[in-house]
Amino acid sequence: MRTITSPGGKVKTVTVRRTVSLDAHEINSLITSATVPVFGRVKVIYLL
Repeated sequence: MRTITSPGGKVKTVTVRRTVSLDAHEINSLITSATVPVFGRVKVIYLL
């Protein structure tokens, strides 16, 4: 678990884990027509 603080001072505890190949489908589902102009077409396998 990790605690992060936003610039506005809001504190939140999150759980962090390593990405595994089973996450590729879910990561790929985050790529939309709105995100491609901002980030480009991300090759998900390179994230793993």
